[in-house]
Amino acid sequence: MAQFEVFVSKADFKFNCAHFIVFEGFRERLHGHNYQMSVKVTGDGQLGSDGYLIDFGDIKKVVRNICKGMNEFFICPMKSPELQITEEDGQVCIACPDGARFCFPSSDCAKLPVMHSSAEELSHYFWCEIVRKLGLEKLHERGIRILEVTVAEAPNQSAAYRAPVPATIEEFEITANSPVNVRPRFCASKADDDN
Repeated sequence: MAQFEVFVSKADFKFNCAHFIVFEGFRERLHGHNYQMSVKVTGDGQLGSDGYLIDFGDIKKVVRNICKGMNEFFICPMKSPELQITEEDGQVCIACPDGARFCFPSSDCAKLPVMHSSAEELSHYFWCEIVRKLGLEKLHERGIRILEVTVAEAPNQSAAYRAPVPATIEEFEITANSPVNVRPRFCASKADDDN
């Protein structure tokens, strides 16, 4: 079946954030990335009467707004099963399983509904934000069937979330509020690393 795709990646689809990943038996050091985002939409084989699948400007406006809202924050994974996160007196304090503790001004934190601040989970989160901001009605009206969001931590180092556009707001809410499927991870011993 014939279909149209639109891909948008701009120099200003970027944001700088600090983060660290924690899972059982492992914690990264606090560090940062210069993230870059791109969006691809796939539609049915028809264009609108304006000759567009979707206006590039609509996508650019939404993604620039998301990037601006993320820039220069610490990404705090509020649904982390490993971290103990508390908010008190304008501070977000994080206790890690290895005993490390971090406190950040709440206003410096992007408190996201994710389990990990990985590029994979960020791409899912931004996919949901783009669907929310563009709106299901507009996406359906334009014949958009699939939305893909890619988040790069560095050049040639990215993750993408690609999924069909939900048919209903209820279906969307299930996608948005369901945790991303994460397999349990077991750390290899030092001996296993040497092989």
